[in-house]
Amino acid sequence: MKKKMVSVLLTASMLAGMTMCAVPVMAEGDTPENEVTGDASADDSFVVWGWNDDIKKILDGPFKEAYPDDYERIVFVNTGGSDYYQSKLDPVLDDPSNELYPDMMGLEVDYVQKYVNSDWVQNVADLGITADDYANSYQYNLDLGSDVDGNVRALFWQATPGCYAVRADLAEKYLGTTDPAALAEKFKDLDTIVATAKEVNDASGGKCKLFSGYDEIKRSLTGSRTQGFYDENDKITIDDNIKTYMETAKTLYDEDLTFNTDQWSADWSANMSGDGEESNAALAYMGCPWFVYWCLTDEWKDNTILVPTQTKCYWGGTGLAATTDCADTELAAKIMKFFTCDEDGMVAINALNSDYVNNTAAVSKIIDAGTSADGNGYLYPDAGQNFMEFFLPLADGLDASMVTAEDQQILSLMDTQTKAYATGEKDLDTAIADLTASIHDTFSYLSAE
Repeated sequence: MKKKMVSVLLTASMLAGMTMCAVPVMAEGDTPENEVTGDASADDSFVVWGWNDDIKKILDGPFKEAYPDDYERIVFVNTGGSDYYQSKLDPVLDDPSNELYPDMMGLEVDYVQKYVNSDWVQNVADLGITADDYANSYQYNLDLGSDVDGNVRALFWQATPGCYAVRADLAEKYLGTTDPAALAEKFKDLDTIVATAKEVNDASGGKCKLFSGYDEIKRSLTGSRTQGFYDENDKITIDDNIKTYMETAKTLYDEDLTFNTDQWSADWSANMSGDGEESNAALAYMGCPWFVYWCLTDEWKDNTILVPTQTKCYWGGTGLAATTDCADTELAAKIMKFFTCDEDGMVAINALNSDYVNNTAAVSKIIDAGTSADGNGYLYPDAGQNFMEFFLPLADGLDASMVTAEDQQILSLMDTQTKAYATGEKDLDTAIADLTASIHDTFSYLSAE
């Protein structure tokens, strides 16, 4: 495992997860300076790293209210975007003498396995956090935050079940309904999704598409795999869901059923705001709790209906980990418990930002009290949906047991081969073979034979 992690750490810094509506990739030389809040030179400073203000907002709000004295010690480092988070963070992790060496850091789902399987972070048990403390966490998040030996090293405050976000005005115009149950039927399986895409395309004369790009279905398939990208013998394996994704992507491409955008691109964003008549518009986007309240544009305010993905999946989510040389493990435990274990703390987080929190007791408390956050005003009122109640069954039973530290890079390699197949550059067998070969080339310890 040590050999694997050295390779992963050397290559992973080149890639970063585009989640939480991260800023698009900037040109070389445009990387922003870190924004540091607090006095890192203070003897009792406690440094926390993140790629945006999500962690800081919770620290500045409910945590400060609960622990005002501890809050005064916190120094927050915002790297200004997820694209360069790892490349900025990793050198500092190798230099504990650095004034900005993190005592605690945020870790995103797409690369959390890289860090929990490294020497950079410590077990939560060493902070005094027990299994009883995180007993109400969703198991898939515990799996994501655990190393290969099962030691929990990162804890999450968000659970992030996947969904499709549907624009109500476009659904009424081109699908003839805004009823959530009727719309859910339009997304119940891949064949139906393709048929629905044809329906929208035909009804709008091509000005409105069901999805902006075929990659909107990607996470519903990669996130519901039943096996990892390699087996216990380090032999590369390609789950059937990957092949299904590629085949469906090609169908959508060949039949001109999307605008063929790439997620997070300018055209992808523009299609979120179009009217579907004079300007191109996408009727639905792959979503999850944070996507709804962070990424949708004003056109979706009071205009969003949520439907389940055809298979259960998750997307993103932020966890916290304490570093090996953390200066104050007692404060690290206090912050981590408040964010990820404390029922009242997590209720306060939901009230602050609409997060679907990673604590089943807190979720139940929010629903029972009738205080469910509304997704920051995006839900379509006439649909009668409750934000927390909608995601509750979708969060149950999520599985991340197949995820490994290499997944982020491998999924990027998969994107390349999917596009080559969808656009006709390669046939399916060649694309799969080339994906297998590129995985081996990137991670030489994984066998293609």
